[in-house]
Amino acid sequence: MHNPAHVLFASAADAAALCVQNLARALSAGDLLRLLPSCGTLPSLRVLHARLLTHTQGLLLGSLRARTKLLSCYAALGDLASARMVFDGTPRPDAYSYGVMLWCLVQAERHAEAVALHQDMRRRRPCPEAQDDFVLSLALKACIRSADYGYGTRLHCDAVKVGGADGFVMNSLVDMYAKAGDLECARKVFERIPGRNVVSWTSMLSGCVQNGFAADGLLLFNKMRQDNVPPSEYTIATVITACSALIGLHQGRWMHGSVIKQGLMSNSFISAALLDMYVKCGELEDAQCVFDELSYIDLVLWTTMIVGYTQNGNPLDALRLFLDKKFANIVPNSVTIATVLSASAQLRDLSLGRSIHGIAVKLGLVEYTVVVNALVDMYAKCQAVSEANRIFGSISNKDVVAWNSMLSGYAENNMCNDALMLFKQMSLKGPSPDAISVVHALSASVCLGDLLIGKSFHGYAVKHAFLSNIYVSTALLNLYNKCGDLPSARRVFDEMNDRNSVTWCAMIGGYGMQGDSAGSIDLFGEMLKDGVHPNDVAFTSILSTCSHTGMVTAAKSPCRKSRGGIGVYR
Repeated sequence: MHNPAHVLFASAADAAALCVQNLARALSAGDLLRLLPSCGTLPSLRVLHARLLTHTQGLLLGSLRARTKLLSCYAALGDLASARMVFDGTPRPDAYSYGVMLWCLVQAERHAEAVALHQDMRRRRPCPEAQDDFVLSLALKACIRSADYGYGTRLHCDAVKVGGADGFVMNSLVDMYAKAGDLECARKVFERIPGRNVVSWTSMLSGCVQNGFAADGLLLFNKMRQDNVPPSEYTIATVITACSALIGLHQGRWMHGSVIKQGLMSNSFISAALLDMYVKCGELEDAQCVFDELSYIDLVLWTTMIVGYTQNGNPLDALRLFLDKKFANIVPNSVTIATVLSASAQLRDLSLGRSIHGIAVKLGLVEYTVVVNALVDMYAKCQAVSEANRIFGSISNKDVVAWNSMLSGYAENNMCNDALMLFKQMSLKGPSPDAISVVHALSASVCLGDLLIGKSFHGYAVKHAFLSNIYVSTALLNLYNKCGDLPSARRVFDEMNDRNSVTWCAMIGGYGMQGDSAGSIDLFGEMLKDGVHPNDVAFTSILSTCSHTGMVTAAKSPCRKSRGGIGVYR
């Protein structure tokens, strides 16, 4: 006689045949429980379910264990609807039944439904059962995935009331609070975890990085190493992401060496993080080396490399990679298309830009905000302003990027009055102008040579606290210098908290425009004392000014003092 627990049904007919032979004897809950796991297909399970309903005289309805096993079998075979039907037909489900159903919903990524089920459990079952560690961990996972952090906090309170939770649940709480942006609560839970494991550390570390505290994340990683907790592959990827956020090339290279030593370069998360780190640090040769060593290139990795080239001023390399036949099987997404449109704009290649526009239309990507904004920018930079304006007008919900792209297009094409009119429209009808909007408006004022209008935008920048933005300050310097108001330019320069080589050169150039060679030389000396390395623009500016005023000899001294001057002027 066959043992039903070891029979694998090949078809619904086999199940039916076995039921006919054995159901007469399988009248106990134990027999049913042994029979259910044998169903390897949905048809066989459904046949058995039907036979059980019609031939057991209500035995199934009275057996909670059998019902729970049945719903588990349905879930294992991917029929969540039938599993839920069995569960909903259970008069008094216990904690185990709830746990199985919760597990099914979480596995199926129906997280909001899982949260609702646990809420029902809290109403219908005693608190200890609702706070069973297994059930609680599932409910917390559902809260995290559905971003229902309020209910997750209530679960934390319930766990405290019944005497706390195990390490697994506490790890979930750390993850939940971190994703909710409440790092203080996450830290408090983290510090109470006895015997913290790699999941505990990684949850806290990841929370720091995701919430903009990458430096704290690296400190936490060092403490983790001091505690001799070996990092997981996800931990390593998260640490590399922290290096990216900090533009920490030294730390990132150290992590890269560790990855090679451990033989983890084949991990897609780690390789993607390394690629992103080198791109953000502007180390494109290293990024290309990582990219070339990858055994498998997907859309994200391909796009990351294209973005890196474009953002670091290598549009030709970006377009070569985009057009490389090796990656012809990868379908670009909206970010890819927007990036290569930006590369076309950098090259001022209208023909190429139009071709990419055609690809975007073919792929149905022109409705994406990032793509339509890139189209406006590309056509404007390629001097096809009427086309840029047509696309801009077709956007139903224009964001600040779209407005700024059109403002930039007008300003760059010397359509300064149009730029100022558009700024006014933006102020009245669109989103609030940001710092970049003000930069474009100041550029238009310079184009018109209208100091009065420029000063009104200076007032706007003060009112909206944009002066701390280095691009706004540099644009103001440019305005006052070009309009001959050197005292105002110097006031703006002196009030800047963060000066870079561009702002120093702009101010040096301002003195040069007014023929003040002595002022240029003095400021160049201040620049060197401030530890700012001059670029070619600074040398050109100071030497040009001095050559027009007969002070070339006076200019030699500060140039010789600069390390950058060696080889430029001897």
